[in-house]
Amino acid sequence: MQYKTHFAGGALITLAVLHHTEYVSPEQVVPFAVATLIGSVAPDIDHKNSFISNRLKPFGFLVRRTTTHRGATHSPLIIGLFSLLLFSGLKVTEFSSYAYPIAFGFFIGAISHVLLDMLNPQGVPLLFPIPKAKRFRIAHFRTGGLVERVIFVALVIVTIQFLLNAL
Repeated sequence: MQYKTHFAGGALITLAVLHHTEYVSPEQVVPFAVATLIGSVAPDIDHKNSFISNRLKPFGFLVRRTTTHRGATHSPLIIGLFSLLLFSGLKVTEFSSYAYPIAFGFFIGAISHVLLDMLNPQGVPLLFPIPKAKRFRIAHFRTGGLVERVIFVALVIVTIQFLLNAL
């Protein structure tokens, strides 16, 4: 999937979680939403030409030296561990009151990314780091193809509908 589709999925999951949970207080909404959107594109830090990798070039370079595209960064275990590390790091700063919404937002955004990438023929390594574990996919839609464009438009429409219903 392309970054814009991941962003659209991240926006929708942000609104869905905010609508169905009381764990994010009003002053935490913006950090939560930003973290979710960042999380929705973060797993592609392992791809040289990705939106996030082009904005964090040194970090992207280091990640690419240790994993392949749709490798470790697309693993729920690694996403969970990174989110826990993010939470722990923020907890000891002046931003400690935002540690939970930022870490939780990043986690659900990254998981939404993985779920969308399961629509790709390559699939994702849900059982990483188990060596040679099966890659999971639920469809075979080509990145940037017609079906992805339809998914993108559907995500945008549902997100707008969610926003209109909230008004």
